[in-house]
Amino acid sequence: MLVYRAQQAGFDAVKAGADFLDINRACHRVIAQGLHDLGVLTVSVDESMQPEIGLHRRWTLHGVSHMLGMDVHDCAQARKDQYTEAKLRAGMILTVEPGFYIQPDDELFPPEYRGIGIRIEDDVLVTEDGYINLSANIPSHPDEIEDWMQSLR
Repeated sequence: MLVYRAQQAGFDAVKAGADFLDINRACHRVIAQGLHDLGVLTVSVDESMQPEIGLHRRWTLHGVSHMLGMDVHDCAQARKDQYTEAKLRAGMILTVEPGFYIQPDDELFPPEYRGIGIRIEDDVLVTEDGYINLSANIPSHPDEIEDWMQSLR
């Protein structure tokens, strides 16, 4: 549920006029809070969210959004003022894809959880007052995924 809640926070950050990096910050704050609640994060959530500290990033490994365009990852050659330092505009299409990864040797988690990674990715169209989830018909809530998996049997 942690990654799902992080993605919901990322969705809430998507709207015209918002900073592109607001999506990343929203998702990462939820993940940092979850790690803190689990007793794994050894600093406060606010401290971890400071760019120079970012302890929670040990379990995230990547950003949570990128633009989509002519190229799947329409960002490799983008200037900062048009990408990471840009304001979202209606009509942009981007991903919201937080992830949480426990490395195989991470002794802060019980052995049965080591080596597990979870990422939920959806593509969204930025609108003036929010977004339209272009992949909304694909299950992403854990209960929906379990139901879908059961239907395949």
